Amino acid sequence: MERFLRGTEVAASLMLGVVTLITFANVVLRYGFNSALMDSFDLTRMAQGLALAWGIAVATHRREHITIDGLWGLMGPRGKVAMDAVARAITALFLIGLTVAMAQRAWRNMASNLQTAELGLPVWAFHAAMTLGIALAGFVALIGLLALRRPSATA
Repeated sequence: MERFLRGTEVAASLMLGVVTLITFANVVLRYGFNSALMDSFDLTRMAQGLALAWGIAVATHRREHITIDGLWGLMGPRGKVAMDAVARAITALFLIGLTVAMAQRAWRNMASNLQTAELGLPVWAFHAAMTLGIALAGFVALIGLLALRRPSATA
């Protein structure tokens, strides 16, 4: 699982690199040559979405997302496990619901043949990849919830 998530993290990082490269190229073309990179706005928008969706899966697995643990720190071991279980269950339910909503949007985009303005790239493919990242995050949240049942996961 760690190896797969490391690959997921690399993919999310590469998408951030793609955003940087497209933005840099577009600035150079715009100010240096009075031109623009075709579909730069759509491509950076989609790459940011991919980086975010796939990064959420890694953050969920490693529990590196933003938390406020004032109340959690005051609880005993059983209370901490209970609070973790509730938080992970809510997170998993939210991510599963988000996956369904994003899958519906990707399906609608595919059915309507929505494309980017200049290059004519199918938008549904980007949305499907983002949906896959969020689905992975929901799956990871469920695995984390099931891991709480094991005694070694309470530490």
